[in-house]
Amino acid sequence: MEPVIVVGTLRLRPDTAEEARTVIASVVEQTHQEPGCLLYAAHEDAHDPLTLVVVEQWASQQALDEHNRSPYLASAMGRVGELLAGAPDVRILAPLGYGAAGKATLNQAAFAG
Repeated sequence: MEPVIVVGTLRLRPDTAEEARTVIASVVEQTHQEPGCLLYAAHEDAHDPLTLVVVEQWASQQALDEHNRSPYLASAMGRVGELLAGAPDVRILAPLGYGAAGKATLNQAAFAG
């Protein structure tokens, strides 16, 4: 079973950016406790601090579905939705596997220290 990769891009409003970051940080912390979460990492665009990108890796589609049904996520997304400049752009990705086997897809081993 292939892990599921999700990338979400969020555009923060300048007047609510700090509050949005607080809500997002809380989601990250709670999501890390979910058994199917392999990776859930928030990043700031290096050239635009009001754009955040969240990269997720889930053990399975079922794990992602359970995450999406979690009450804390629904609550947080309802709140953060009010703080964003627009709707998040969320994409589920399928690896193409081009290139060298160990470098061609996002995988937990690629992030192991």
